[in-house]
Amino acid sequence: ASKINIFSIIQNLIKQNVKVIIFFALIILLFIAGLQIYFFNKNKKILELSIVYNDSKYSNSQMDFIEHMNEIAETRSFYGLLASLELINNKINNNQYNESYEDYLKLLNNKNIDNLYKTLLAVHGSYNLLDKITNEKIVKLISYIDESLDSFIDYRLELLFLLSINNGNINKTNSLYEQIIEDDSISLSIKERVKKINEFEKYK
Repeated sequence: ASKINIFSIIQNLIKQNVKVIIFFALIILLFIAGLQIYFFNKNKKILELSIVYNDSKYSNSQMDFIEHMNEIAETRSFYGLLASLELINNKINNNQYNESYEDYLKLLNNKNIDNLYKTLLAVHGSYNLLDKITNEKIVKLISYIDESLDSFIDYRLELLFLLSINNGNINKTNSLYEQIIEDDSISLSIKERVKKINEFEKYK
């Protein structure tokens, strides 16, 4: 009898609140439909960007390349970041080194880019522009490398090592050389590069 009573109470509650239940069911359905439309449009936009990016990258027209890459770079997306790097590389290829440096700084000061990408950009810019802009500017780029990211410590030390050679700071060079060679966490490829550069600098 108690089970029947509970069942009848539930039925009565449903009947009394049927409009409310339908209202909330519709809200849930609309929310789910809205999410599906949002993700569909987002994926569609990413696909469209990837097509425009690839077409622009291999365009025979320099004007079209720059125009389309600038348009993509304005979007807050991964392809926007790639397009920005394409434009920077294009400037480097045309010996516009200081302009490239300024473009790197704009990206590095963009609040929408997280620390990992900023560190990658700082490393990318430092290697690309080493010997092409002033040492002070390279130091500025290196300062954006996040030292808490262990996988980038060796790149940072190698860049500082190369910079110390450019500055003619022998004591700093020797100190960084020992630090790199003695640190077990530094990759072998970087140790080998540093060894070769150090030998070349000794006997040149």
